[in-house]
Amino acid sequence: MKLKTFLITTFLILFFHSNAQEKQESEFLKRIFLPSIDVGYQFPNSSLIDPSLRISTSIEYRFTNNNDFFVRLNYDTNGARYNLGEGTTINNIQGTVQSQDIFLAPGYRFGDNNWRFMFSLMPGIKFYEFPTAQINGQQVTISQSGKSLFTTSILGTIEYYFDEKSAFTFSLYQNQVWENTDFWVDGRSAIGFSIGFITSLL
Repeated sequence: MKLKTFLITTFLILFFHSNAQEKQESEFLKRIFLPSIDVGYQFPNSSLIDPSLRISTSIEYRFTNNNDFFVRLNYDTNGARYNLGEGTTINNIQGTVQSQDIFLAPGYRFGDNNWRFMFSLMPGIKFYEFPTAQINGQQVTISQSGKSLFTTSILGTIEYYFDEKSAFTFSLYQNQVWENTDFWVDGRSAIGFSIGFITSLL
């Protein structure tokens, strides 16, 4: 009889402990939001780079679903045409540069059940490749070297929630690199806009 009581008690403890863990995990996952896709257009303040399409994805942890602080990890990528015509040893170097920006920062969101607004000032790192020309007689060799720069982004977003956890988004942003170098010798900022969709994991 004691063994039976012990087994039943042990089973009940494990059952309730398992349920409590599942509830905690469920509450944690409900606070994680993932935009499925965020697509926009970027206008650099540099004569060396053309405007370009930008694709962004992110993961966001919200302390509450509506008006509160959040923490956001952003990954942005874009491919822009460039023309390094002046100051080079040959007439010009043209091509496309692929850059990736990674940002991590808190932000704040406010609004009602349908319309919400969020703002964030995000520090990050920009990864890109910069071309250099090497002349050997009549032969010109273009080589790419991988580089990185400190960058920041000011992000503002309007969100329309068509249910409790899912929304369409429209964002405006301003990106800034903090060195006069490579593609940014005559302009270190860029502005852009994007539209997207956001929803929670659960």
